[in-house]
Amino acid sequence: MSIAHNATVPQRNWLGRLVLALLIGSLAGILTYLTASAIGSVWLLVNQRELVEATQQALQQGVMGLANSNLRTLRMIAEAQQRWSAELSIWLGLGVGLVTAIGTYIRLELNAGAS
Repeated sequence: MSIAHNATVPQRNWLGRLVLALLIGSLAGILTYLTASAIGSVWLLVNQRELVEATQQALQQGVMGLANSNLRTLRMIAEAQQRWSAELSIWLGLGVGLVTAIGTYIRLELNAGAS
């Protein structure tokens, strides 16, 4: 009975280290995603000044201002840039989370092997 018990203790320790590494990696990935998303939103806001000005001009000039503006084209460009920014944020979050989880797991395993 003590042999079976001794065999499960290292397995639980290994599983605990794995769960801890995944948790730390997930937190790092989420933090990176949120940061990249915030930076991307600010970039979009600064980058879309032309769209804001065209919208303001169209609202001030009324229906005739809408006919003379290129709001649809500017809006489509803004939507494409927003999708690109969102996709980049997701990929950065996943990448950082994965690298952090792997690095944390290796570090925990090395520390467990040293003790």
